[in-house]
Amino acid sequence: MVFVVFAYGSQHGLAFECGAIFHPQTTFEDLVQTFGVGHVIEAEIHEDEGFYEFGALIFPGSQDEVEVFWHDPQTRQSLRKVRIQGSSSSWKVPSGLELGLDLQSIEALNRVPFRLSGFDWDYGGTIGSWESGRLEQSDDSSCRLVVRLGADYSKVPWERIVENGNVQGDRVFSSGHPTMQLLNPTIRELSLFIQ
Repeated sequence: MVFVVFAYGSQHGLAFECGAIFHPQTTFEDLVQTFGVGHVIEAEIHEDEGFYEFGALIFPGSQDEVEVFWHDPQTRQSLRKVRIQGSSSSWKVPSGLELGLDLQSIEALNRVPFRLSGFDWDYGGTIGSWESGRLEQSDDSSCRLVVRLGADYSKVPWERIVENGNVQGDRVFSSGHPTMQLLNPTIRELSLFIQ
């Protein structure tokens, strides 16, 4: 396997995808060899539902930070999940998805409305179906991209939300729902789940 060492500064066009860097056999040592000593550290990382897990951080403390989780945290082998979070990053999914991209832009990329969970719970804003749109993923069960959006309620008067319908809680909504369109939430988290 060939690894490329990154000289970290202002990264441009880092590909957030399964393949050469992120694959089931990736180890902690592989990440250090790829990104360089000092750009990969061991860390305890916050997971969903209040749990913490031992993993690794790539480019820790930067806007391009990547969280890495293992199937076997003790040996730091067998990659399970890779996650980026925030409002922007140099990491981009080849399809055009990236942190900070808004719902209406995602619909334009997908070419049809998609389905996502309501907000304000542990898995809020998670896209559950691309509805056979352009962003529909292949049947490759070894790697799955999960996209989660976040809404800023301060941008829309509460009366407009009440008028158009609430989109909170453990329910599924179309991205075309009037309140989803008003809120126009943005991607806050991208995760690769690797078998």
